[in-house]
Amino acid sequence: MSISNYLCHVVGEQPDRVGRLHDSSQRRMKAFAIAIHIPVTLWALTGYVIASRVFNQEPGISAAVALFCAGLIYLVERLVLATPKVWFVNLGRFFIGVVISLLGATAVDLVIFEREVALQLKASGEARITAEFDRQLAEQQQATGQKKADWLKGQDAANCEANGTCGSRLRSVGPVYRELARQATLLRRDYDAAQARLVALGEERTKAIAEWRDSPKALEEAGLLSRVEALHEYTVNNTAALVAWGLFFALVLFFELMVVFAKLVFGETVDDRLARIREDLSDHKAKSYLESVTSPLAGARHLLESSYC
Repeated sequence: MSISNYLCHVVGEQPDRVGRLHDSSQRRMKAFAIAIHIPVTLWALTGYVIASRVFNQEPGISAAVALFCAGLIYLVERLVLATPKVWFVNLGRFFIGVVISLLGATAVDLVIFEREVALQLKASGEARITAEFDRQLAEQQQATGQKKADWLKGQDAANCEANGTCGSRLRSVGPVYRELARQATLLRRDYDAAQARLVALGEERTKAIAEWRDSPKALEEAGLLSRVEALHEYTVNNTAALVAWGLFFALVLFFELMVVFAKLVFGETVDDRLARIREDLSDHKAKSYLESVTSPLAGARHLLESSYC
């Protein structure tokens, strides 16, 4: 079985050395090299789209971000392959893989569900605008009601003075009545102004909602965290969308963990056992040499050799 030079360099091995390995080792190395391409490609595409769509960067800058993300993930995956296969290393490697996968899957989901995110951002913005204007309308309605009550009270006082049922108790339209009527007129103007402001607020509310619906600001001004929050709100309130999001998330998570799965699936090969035996032999030789040099017997032999000389 042969493996291409490109795949050898992807996993950091020399082609001439790989060519001397057994078929099982070559198959494993080829699987590792192919698996590395999956998360690296996903992060390259995701980095470009996030930079261009979310942060509105130029194509050149977006390409640089994509290259940086792909290179960083490639180094992490190479580190995953290079770590020894013991339980605590496997646990740490799996944890790192899950964190990277969650970030990658979330970024990919933001790209896949971009329209749904835009709809949710518009809906959330419209709800904020509506809530703000409703608060202002409620305050203005309360103020308008109070001004109407003040005007009616002033008008009643003027009428009461005119018919002599209260005030000076003189049925007339004299100075007292004219002053009360003037005050009632001022209060009526205040009420009319408050009523006009109430109507204007209602028109501003309708206009602001219409402008928000037609404006692209909802998506252009939203950052990464705002989009993630919008995606969460959309999926929580829509069961079908939640199921679809879960399936896409699981798929991307599986792709992101492909290197980890490949490392866990493939067991020890003949070449691994041979390498371990050679290492054990080297270690045994080193220990034997150290013992022969530092033992008391070695010291006595050295003294005897010196005395003969």
